[in-house]
Amino acid sequence: MSSNWPKTMQVLSRDAAALLPPAMIEETDWDILLALHADAGCKLGLAKLAALVSISEANLNNQLAKLERRKLIAGAQNQLTLELRAVLTPEGRELVDRYLSATTELQVATHP
Repeated sequence: MSSNWPKTMQVLSRDAAALLPPAMIEETDWDILLALHADAGCKLGLAKLAALVSISEANLNNQLAKLERRKLIAGAQNQLTLELRAVLTPEGRELVDRYLSATTELQVATHP
């Protein structure tokens, strides 16, 4: 084992902290953002999204409004069904991409 591991971990922790998203985003919000990130085809309706993140549709609406105020998501209407859907904004996608990148780097750094 390298005697430099405490210093290496400090550097990794500092770098990871710079990459990780703000802690003020709640767990349910992260679940929503991650689900929307995985929905590349924008096929995820609000009822299905609520089921995926295990909250009621009423609570989902509150969470979506909060994420929309933070400019992380936007509403989009399906042109065929006219169903309203949530989609990540460029800022939201960047935040999730940064989070996924940082967590991947942490996994690689801790597993030689």
